[in-house]
Amino acid sequence: MTNFSSRFFFFPLLIMVIVLHFAVFGDSPHNPYGIKGLNELYLAICIIFTILLLLASAENAPREFRIIMYYCAYTTVVFLVLPAIFAYYTYGQPIVFGLIEERRVLAALGFAPLLFLGKRVSTLQFERAFLYAALIAAFFSWCFKFGVIPDMRPEVRSDDRPDRSSIGPFLICLAYFYCIQIWSKGASPISGAARSKIFYLVIAAVLLLTLVFATQTRQLIVLCLAFTLFCLRAKAIIWAASLSILLSPFYFYPSLLEILGLNVEFYDSTLEGVEDGARSVTIALIFDHLKQVNWLPSGSLSLMWQDGFIPYFGEHFFLSDVGIIGTLFRFGFLTFLIVPMTLFVYHRIAKNIASDMSFIYATMLALFVIWPLNGLFEYGQPVIAMLFVIHALRARYLRSQEPIHERRAYPQLQGSY
Repeated sequence: MTNFSSRFFFFPLLIMVIVLHFAVFGDSPHNPYGIKGLNELYLAICIIFTILLLLASAENAPREFRIIMYYCAYTTVVFLVLPAIFAYYTYGQPIVFGLIEERRVLAALGFAPLLFLGKRVSTLQFERAFLYAALIAAFFSWCFKFGVIPDMRPEVRSDDRPDRSSIGPFLICLAYFYCIQIWSKGASPISGAARSKIFYLVIAAVLLLTLVFATQTRQLIVLCLAFTLFCLRAKAIIWAASLSILLSPFYFYPSLLEILGLNVEFYDSTLEGVEDGARSVTIALIFDHLKQVNWLPSGSLSLMWQDGFIPYFGEHFFLSDVGIIGTLFRFGFLTFLIVPMTLFVYHRIAKNIASDMSFIYATMLALFVIWPLNGLFEYGQPVIAMLFVIHALRARYLRSQEPIHERRAYPQLQGSY
C-alpha cells in the first residue's frame, strides 16, 4: 500500500462503499434522494465481490475474512432462506419471491468490500472515511429540511411530513456511537491511538442534532441516548447534567424550538401517546394469526407476488414496523430458539476475532432497546456487518503489534497483514 494509492484511490472508494452500504441514496419511501435499484445493485456487487475474493484466496484468506464468512453463511441461511421456505409451505409463494423479499439480509456480505478496503488505508483514514460518509448523509438531510435541494421522489406518501427525511439514519447513528466511544476513551477503538476528544464530541453533537431536527425518528434518538448511557456509564451523570444545562433555555423559552425548526407537535404526540394505530393493529393481527396456525412459522410475503400480505391483512400490514414481533411472525415458535442461538453465534464469532468487545457490547445493548420497533436481524445487518469490520480491523492491528517470532507460529495468518 502506498501513500498515494491509499489517499487518492482507496480512501474515496471506501467513502463511496460506506455510503452505499448504509443506503444513503437507496430507494425508500422516506428518502427524498433515493435512486431506484441502487440498493439491489450494491447487494449484487457484494455477492460477486465476495465470491471472487473467496476464489482468489481460498487457501490463504485472512483469518478475519474466514471467520466473518461464518457469520454471513449463518445469517443468509437463517434469515434469508428459511423465511422463504416457510412462506412457500404456508402461502404457496415461490421461494424466489421470498428470497427477494428478505434481500436486505444480504447486506451482511457488505463486510467483504469494507474489510478489503479498510485494510488498504490507515486506521485514521478508515475513521475519517466513516465520519465523512456520515456527514454526507447529515448534509443532505439538512439540505432537504431547508429546501436547498428539492425532493426528487416521483410520489410522496400522504403520511410523510415535508421537513422530515430518512437519509442514511443508521450510518449517522453508528458514526455517533463511534464518536462518543472516542470521546469517552480519548483513543481510537481500532488502534488505541490518541484522538482529539473535542473534535469527536463536536462531530457527535452535529450528528445528534441531525437526528433530532432533520431525521426526526424517535427510535433513533432513543437509540443514541441508550448508547451514550451504556458507553459512558459513570460519566453519563456528568453528560446528563451538562445536557440539562445546555437545554434549559429551551425549557424556559419553548418558542426557541420552533424557531430552530423542531417539529414540536411530532414529539408532543409521542409523549401523549397519540399514534395512528397501524403498529398496534399489526401486532394484534400477528398474534391472532399465530394462534390460528398454532405458532408455526409463516415466513414473509413479497408485494411482487399476488400483492403480498394485502389480501390477508390489508394495506397497512408491515413486518418492518413491529421489530421482534415481525420475527415471531416469520419464525413462530422457532423464534425462541433462533434469537438466543443467533446472539450466541454472533458473540462467538466476535470473540474469535478479538477479545475486546466493549464497543460491540454497548452498540448491541442500545439496539436491543429499539428491538420492539426495528427488526435487528432482518433490517440491522448493515450495522452488524460494520461492527464486525471495525472489530476485525482492531484484531488485525493488535496482531501487527506482536513480535515477529510470535507471528511465525501462525503461517496461515500471514495473509492478514
